[in-house]
Amino acid sequence: MAKAFDKNVKQFLDKFQKDLGILQKTLKKESDELVKKVKTATTKESLNARRKDVEKLVEQSIKKYEPTINKFVHELNTTAKKAGVDLTDLEKKVRENLTTARSKLAKASATAKKVKTKTAAKAKAAAGKAKSTVAKGTSTVKKKAKAKSED
Repeated sequence: MAKAFDKNVKQFLDKFQKDLGILQKTLKKESDELVKKVKTATTKESLNARRKDVEKLVEQSIKKYEPTINKFVHELNTTAKKAGVDLTDLEKKVRENLTTARSKLAKASATAKKVKTKTAAKAKAAAGKAKSTVAKGTSTVKKKAKAKSED
């Protein structure tokens, strides 16, 4: 009777140790993920705070230099008009060219990303095919070796 009881206790302890090990692994994984999330959130908060500080400094600098910049732009426009150049028209043309160039660049980068993704997918598929071929070859070799050893 004591042996049966010892066996049940031993089975219980073995199962308990396995469950405890699984629980420890799960807790470790969850804590690692939580720490990672906290670090990411902290980084985002500090970046947002720094960004706001930089924005305030830029706004202060702009307010400080705004009268000087406005005066320069006004003088530039008057000088350009005397020379027969319309800067507002020139600015519109430059902006149009800029938007056209940006859209073409965006289309080109999207196309490049698609090509890169397709190439990566093909390479991955080829690697998977090679692995399965190698795996099939090794199992065939093992079967032949086993058949020879049985003879």
